[in-house]
Amino acid sequence: MLLHDVQARVRIAMTSTLINEWGLFTPRTGTSAPSERSIAFHLGWSLRPMFDESWDMDCDYERSGAAQEKSLAFGSGVHRAPDLIVHRRGRLGPEDNLLLVALSADFASDTDSPDINAVRAVQLRYGYRYGVWVDLQLQEDGLEGRVKPRWQWTTLEEGHVTAEPEPVYNTAEMNSITNQLRLLYVG
Repeated sequence: MLLHDVQARVRIAMTSTLINEWGLFTPRTGTSAPSERSIAFHLGWSLRPMFDESWDMDCDYERSGAAQEKSLAFGSGVHRAPDLIVHRRGRLGPEDNLLLVALSADFASDTDSPDINAVRAVQLRYGYRYGVWVDLQLQEDGLEGRVKPRWQWTTLEEGHVTAEPEPVYNTAEMNSITNQLRLLYVG
């Protein structure tokens, strides 16, 4: 599967997740902010139908205690498993490890949040063909909230695809999604 195919599928799943689970992204839906784990679950749920049944989708998968390995330390050394992986359980190598996803919600100053270098380290350790760091940039914006996702991709063979994170959606696309959300949820 080519990078642009995987990117398109992740983008479609992200759009579906934003629209169908908007309450997860709004700042005042409860007493705490949404976690990357919750967001990854819903992203995986939206992504699952886009891959054939030979691929497994997991938000938390330990390979014989691998979550304790230093190679899984994102940020300042906190051991945190990838937020979402597309793989074939029980197999190793790039033909069976397709995608590694790490999410950041609204932790621009949080040193425990992953970045593309942390994603790359885990990608190299386990042989994932593609890795992506998604920074959702969740912000309070009145009662509605705001999300402006950026992503940065890496491939096993070539490394970083771009030097800096790029917007997942252009301004017109993000405005269209936001307008749909306002109609659906705000009234």
